[in-house]
Amino acid sequence: MSARVLLTDGAAHDLDEAYARAYAEGGPPEADRFLDRIEDALAGLAAHPGDGVPLPALLALGRRDGLERRTGPWRWIYRHAGDEVHVVALAHEARTMQALLTRRLLDA
Repeated sequence: MSARVLLTDGAAHDLDEAYARAYAEGGPPEADRFLDRIEDALAGLAAHPGDGVPLPALLALGRRDGLERRTGPWRWIYRHAGDEVHVVALAHEARTMQALLTRRLLDA
C-alpha cells in the first residue's frame, strides 16, 4: 500500500521555484523533464517512505522523525507518519540547511 504524499506550503513554494528555474534555463522541454523527475521521486516516496535517512541535525537532538531522500541534486525533507508523508522542503544540494531555514523564517 502506498503512502499519501502531501506537500507543506513551504515545500510547494520550493517546487514552484525549482520548476520556474528549470523553465528559465531550458524552456518547456527542460521544465517537462523536471516535472517527470519530480513525479517519479514522489511515486518512489509514496511507495517506500521509510527508506529515507534521518537528518543528522535532528538525530543530534534525539529525534528520528525528520527524514531525507535524494533525487539527483534534490533533497526531499519529510516526515513519515502512518500512511502519510509530509514533505516539508525540497532543496537543491547546493543550498545549505542554514540558507533554507533562514529563507523560511524570513518568508514567515
